[in-house]
Amino acid sequence: MSAMPARVPIPRTTRTWRPRLHVVRNPVPSRSLLPYLLTCATILLGALVGALLLNTQMAVTAYELHDAQRELNQLVESEASLRQQVEVAGSPAELQRQATELGMVPAETIGFIDLAHGTVLGGPVGEGE
Repeated sequence: MSAMPARVPIPRTTRTWRPRLHVVRNPVPSRSLLPYLLTCATILLGALVGALLLNTQMAVTAYELHDAQRELNQLVESEASLRQQVEVAGSPAELQRQATELGMVPAETIGFIDLAHGTVLGGPVGEGE
């Protein structure tokens, strides 16, 4: 004899109600990543090309500016040289030297022509008048 109670079989209850089964839809297949990746790649490529074109244009403009600045410096130097030549050519000493080369002599006296009366005043010709 044992002190344990004897196993009594549990009566199995049968369900009379069962949930109705129905068809479950397949979940929506995930969209492909390809269009998203293509859009991102296009935007990235466009930004890179835009930056490249902008940088290239800036370099071209810098070269043009450098060339224009160098030309301006040459013109300023040429202007200074021409101004110096004009000042030297207009000096009294240079004018006298050139007049002497042409055979001119300095005037002894100064004479004037009176256009209203048609006479010469002063100088050797006009001394008598």
